[in-house]
Amino acid sequence: MVINPLNKVELEEIFNESAQNVIKYFLFKAFFSQPAVMEDQKKLPIHIPKEHLEQWLVQSIGAKPVGSGNYPIDVIDVNEKFGADAKMLAWSGKPGSISNETSLLQKFKDAGNELDIAFKQNKFDGVVSDWARLLKKKLNKVKKDYERIQKIYYFFLIREDRNFHLCGMEVNVEKLSLISVDKSSKSSVWIKDFIESRYGESKIYKSKKRMELRLYPSNWINDDLVISFKNPNISLKARNLKGMDVDDLHDHALELFNNLFEEIVGSPNKD
Repeated sequence: MVINPLNKVELEEIFNESAQNVIKYFLFKAFFSQPAVMEDQKKLPIHIPKEHLEQWLVQSIGAKPVGSGNYPIDVIDVNEKFGADAKMLAWSGKPGSISNETSLLQKFKDAGNELDIAFKQNKFDGVVSDWARLLKKKLNKVKKDYERIQKIYYFFLIREDRNFHLCGMEVNVEKLSLISVDKSSKSSVWIKDFIESRYGESKIYKSKKRMELRLYPSNWINDDLVISFKNPNISLKARNLKGMDVDDLHDHALELFNNLFEEIVGSPNKD
C-alpha cells in the first residue's frame, strides 16, 4: 500500500503526553471561541481551519512550518527526519460509515492526458498512472529539498461531534508505481493498493480535478490506531447575549473558560 497506518506505539512516539496536552489546549481554544447559539438554533460544528491545524503540529511536536500552504507538506522535523501534512476530516460517528473527503492532489492539467477526455474514452489506467506520476513527483520534491528527511507522514484529526481522534500514516512513495484501477464510474475512478480497504478509499474525481481520500474511522478506533480526545460532558449551552453589559459578559466568559478548560485539558495543579 502507498499509505499505511501508524500503530499506537508509533503514533505516541511522535505525539507524547506533552504533545497531547498541547492539542487538548488548542481543542479547548476551539471550543471556547465557538459563537453561542440561540435557544431555537441547532448546535454548530467545531470548525478548525487547516492553517490552525498546521500550527497545532508546530506547537505540539516542535516541528518547523514549511511552504505556507504552497508546498507538498506542512511541517518538517529535521531531527526526527520526517515531514508531515496535516488534514482534518469530519465523521458522523456511525459504525462502519465513511468520513468526508480530503484532497491529496489537485489540478490534473499537468497530466499526460486531459482528464475529461480520458474519462470519456474510458482510459482509466492512463488516468491512474498519470496521477501516480504527479503525486510521486510532488512528494519526492520534499526529499530533494530536505535531504535529511527519510519519512513522510499524513496526520489526520477526525471530528466526531464533540470528540476528536488523531491518527497517522506513513507514505511509501515508491509504491505509487504499483497502484491501479479498482473500479470506475462516469465521474470517478477508485484506486487499488493505495490504502487498505478496511481503513479508507481513494479516488480521482473528474469534476473536481483532484485525488481524494476518505477514511473509515470506526475501524481505526476499533484497531486501536488513534489517540482519542473525548469530550462527552461538554455542553455549549444556548445563550442570548443581547443586552449583556461588560460585567455579565465577563462572568459568562469566565465560567465558560473554567468549565471548558477543566473538561478538555484538565484541572491545573496549583500546589
